[in-house]
Amino acid sequence: MIKWEESMNRFILNVFIILIMQITSLVISCNLFNSSDISVVPSSNQIEKFETLYIDIKLSQPFANPYNPEDIKVDAIITTPEGDKLILPCFYQTGSSDMSQWEARFTAMQTGTHSYHIKSTSSQDTLISKTYQIEVKESGRNGFLRLNPHSKYSFLFDSGKRFRGVGMNLGWELQSEWKHTYETYFDELENNNANFIRTWMCTWNLPLEWTRVLSYDTFIDELENWDKTFSHTSGLTLQSGKTDFTEDDLNRITIQSNSIETIIYHITDIRRFKIKLFYHKQISQDKIKCYRSNDNKSYSPIDIEFSQTWNTHNDWHRIFIAYISDLPPGTNYFKIEFLENLEGSPHLGNVLIEHGEPKDILDAPGLGRYYQKTANRFDEILHFAEEKGIYIMLTHDYHGVFKSYIDRWASNAEWRTNPYNASNGGPCQEPEDFFTNPEAKQFYKNKLRYMVARWGYSTHLACWEFWNEIDNVMEWQNVLATAITSWHKEMADYLKKIDPYKHLVSTSVVYREVPGLWKIKNLDFTQHHNYGPTANMRESILAYVERFSKPDVVGEFALGWKGPDKDYPVELYEGELHNGIWRGMFSPTPILPMTWWWEWHYYQKHYYHFKMAAEFVLLMMKDKQEILEDLPVKGGGVNIEALGLKSGDNLYIWLRNSNKEVQNDLTLNIQGTENVKYHGKYYDTWTGKYSDDIEMQAINDQLMLNDIQLKGEHDMALLLIPAEK
Repeated sequence: MIKWEESMNRFILNVFIILIMQITSLVISCNLFNSSDISVVPSSNQIEKFETLYIDIKLSQPFANPYNPEDIKVDAIITTPEGDKLILPCFYQTGSSDMSQWEARFTAMQTGTHSYHIKSTSSQDTLISKTYQIEVKESGRNGFLRLNPHSKYSFLFDSGKRFRGVGMNLGWELQSEWKHTYETYFDELENNNANFIRTWMCTWNLPLEWTRVLSYDTFIDELENWDKTFSHTSGLTLQSGKTDFTEDDLNRITIQSNSIETIIYHITDIRRFKIKLFYHKQISQDKIKCYRSNDNKSYSPIDIEFSQTWNTHNDWHRIFIAYISDLPPGTNYFKIEFLENLEGSPHLGNVLIEHGEPKDILDAPGLGRYYQKTANRFDEILHFAEEKGIYIMLTHDYHGVFKSYIDRWASNAEWRTNPYNASNGGPCQEPEDFFTNPEAKQFYKNKLRYMVARWGYSTHLACWEFWNEIDNVMEWQNVLATAITSWHKEMADYLKKIDPYKHLVSTSVVYREVPGLWKIKNLDFTQHHNYGPTANMRESILAYVERFSKPDVVGEFALGWKGPDKDYPVELYEGELHNGIWRGMFSPTPILPMTWWWEWHYYQKHYYHFKMAAEFVLLMMKDKQEILEDLPVKGGGVNIEALGLKSGDNLYIWLRNSNKEVQNDLTLNIQGTENVKYHGKYYDTWTGKYSDDIEMQAINDQLMLNDIQLKGEHDMALLLIPAEK
């Protein structure tokens, strides 16, 4: 009897334990699974390969910051037909903890039946939706761009089709002027068969994560007369007529050096100013003062800044004197004072004053929260790029965000408004902290996650570029190269891990070496900028390729970095645009060199050079089974440039005559050919016109071309195809 009672007691105890475990499990499962709190609405249940499925998500879950994945993280968990699992980040659209809306954008890379569910994890609980299915059919789409394992001259689509980019920088748009939008440039690029751009995210274009930036009404005195000044002393003299040191300034003030001279402006609520000054050889900055006053009686000194110097001509220089913070409200008078014995024969170029009530030029929400105006605009840009057949290299940031002092344009001192700056509530006391501080790095990773979630779906997002000219921060802000390299490795590894589409990743430098940077495995290609004459274009590309065994891209190039007519005659810029593109075409780069001066070339109607180049590139890319490789070409003559490529049995030659005189009897020796008869055509690289057919026979694995005629300072291309084709 006692044994039976003991047995029953043990049985009851076990049942009780089991019930407790089941109840506990039920409570836990309620926290892990509650499909009633999460709604999933897909755009379709069937799509084609490389088509995008849009999934609308509504959920009820608490959060403080929807952009912080440590606060709330929403993912689409996708199972492919082969059983692989993809984790696709989702992005926040709108709403509160009571009800928020999110979206997933999934581009299928395989055919067959995929299953997926949504998982949302907050600090309090985890929601999991029911499982959905999507059927993916075959399509003719090309997919995403990848490295070409067989050639540095092109990328490869997922479809196996080769891709070579022809295009330019389109650094930013100015929507206030209708001609300066992405849509306008994309139309013009499409008309000229271009297929690639590089564009920036910065404070004035597509700023995703930044602090609030204010603007004011602008007053400019171009010094045509004294009408805009309140008062001035007699030792200041107005002059007009352009000289070789004043650039585009037709009017200016000369300043006597043997007395104190002043100019006073009277404007309500003066907040900021810039003064353009020219001087000869050198100037004593301590003899230039600025003051402010509310009533023109009592003046207080202003702690002004001097920009970096811009060299103009004949030992003349340009400098800006500026105050780019905000003066106290009620500043109604502004005085510029030039002290005695001011050397340098100074000339005042113009005066710009910002004044009045502040207006939001950028109402960005600050660190860790993303500017939806930018996000929506880049959505539009990507859709338009897809319509126009254009692929985008997206540059996330530029070097100026770390600069603490004004540059040659009295601008780009972005560290003052940088959200990572501790003075703005960020975690970084100094710019270098951005690359080493764990909190700063986590903020940046959160931004990368958001970008992948929102734009990673697009096959026309060719690649992510972390930084424009990151090497500049080593010189300007003394950031250690080791910190830069370590940061890039960490971020490149992270980006490759969270990006289910594995987009190409890079960054860029001007010309300085950042030790170890290009050895990072997940930086897929090197990228440098090449300013100056383009005669060394091929050599600079080859140097990177040979050293780092990666494709190299010239992300920016132009005859001069200051702009047309600054360092070189303006008429030379078109020729160097043309020569840079064609020299790049015959170099191991998957993207032909991209000019920086997109707007100027637009107004000069130079985009036809993209069309001429694109037509020849398409010939090279026609057979996706072949690869481009070097073709040795000898001969030519003095100042004759001869470059060659072959794709299978097809041969491509570029010739340029740097002499001013026409060359009538050029001879070329093309080596490594088949011993067959070739048909060919000469191609005018400026007009796109072909010559009549030519025919020649290869002997001893080489072709001899004789009596070639080429105009002075001109170039042409040649296509040769075996006659049997």
